[in-house]
Amino acid sequence: MTLKPLMETTRFHDLLCDGKLTRRDTHRVMATYGIGTLTVHTLGGSALAQEADDDHPIFFTWGGYDEPEFMVHYTAKYGREPNYNFFASEDEAFAKMWGGYEPHVTYPCGPSLKLWYDAGLLAPIETDRLSNWPDVMQVFKDVPHSVVDGVRLYVPEDWGQTSMVIRTDLAPEYADPANQTWEALWNEKYSGRLSISNHAYEAFAIAALVLGITPWNMNEAERIQCEDLLRKQMPLNRGLESSFTERGQAVAAGELIIAVSDNGLVAELAAHAEGTGFEFAWATPREGALTWHCGLCIHPAAIKDGFYEKAHEIIDSFISPEAGAYEIGNWYYGHSNVKSYEGFDEEFLNSIGQTSKVEEFLATAQFQQTMNEPEVLANRWEELKAGF
Repeated sequence: MTLKPLMETTRFHDLLCDGKLTRRDTHRVMATYGIGTLTVHTLGGSALAQEADDDHPIFFTWGGYDEPEFMVHYTAKYGREPNYNFFASEDEAFAKMWGGYEPHVTYPCGPSLKLWYDAGLLAPIETDRLSNWPDVMQVFKDVPHSVVDGVRLYVPEDWGQTSMVIRTDLAPEYADPANQTWEALWNEKYSGRLSISNHAYEAFAIAALVLGITPWNMNEAERIQCEDLLRKQMPLNRGLESSFTERGQAVAAGELIIAVSDNGLVAELAAHAEGTGFEFAWATPREGALTWHCGLCIHPAAIKDGFYEKAHEIIDSFISPEAGAYEIGNWYYGHSNVKSYEGFDEEFLNSIGQTSKVEEFLATAQFQQTMNEPEVLANRWEELKAGF
């Protein structure tokens, strides 16, 4: 399979890292640049051809998830797509629903699940209504907060990771996956050629993993330990590049030897490496890579408004192998349905930081969850960057 050029992805990733776009917006050119919630009550892939229809549920989701390839099964059954409404961040989605907005299906990510459940925004999902449920990998069925008191409230759909890209020709001791560790970011041998994440929650999570602390429920004493460890790491960085493109260019040039990134950088580096001979690895740190996942939930309004069955059809369409293959091949995200990987060879999957052996690959994964007092971490991170 030919690799898709990453021009669009990297351009929007740069905006994401500058705080102008969310992760989801990197995959769709939309009118949400820097705007809050986009409240287009219409159809996504067919928006210009069809109007909103009160006989169909409202799917409240990120921009880009209205592409018709995700809704093939729903459309085949009902003759059209559901209604769409978009948000630009989960905070905005929560605020809108907390204020009384009632969609029927939503698309949160792992760290939001507990908050949304506690607020009464999640209804039970009956997996026997989902024809594709048996093919969803167990590692995703078991993610935290997806089941509460024996009731399933969340169906994971896509995933990706934050780890390290390592120039193994320049740091050969990390070529063997058994030697790959987040501690490499504290290796003074490569001082000035390292780059940790520029995001507070990721930086503190990495430090916590090095210290053997569970990142998601740290107390104040543990936060201070992480802060002290990060203070030792900060002088070792070449810089904290917020630009996806700049980071990739620096690694390709050998200016960075070890850099934290998401797996989108793997395909970028593969393009740089072609014909040049430099070698790099997408690390599988023994402490676990930071793994995000997002998926679908049913809002209680779906039951009240008579859309419970169609809400399940939306979920079933998204977790189909066809939807998964589209997302893997075009967005470079992973998918929860094991059959989604069947049309891809391992070389292509490795080139985008993925693998067909997903459950084995994620055996040591650290699935991201809500962190205690995130505003405290954000303030401490800014102080660390300022040299305090």
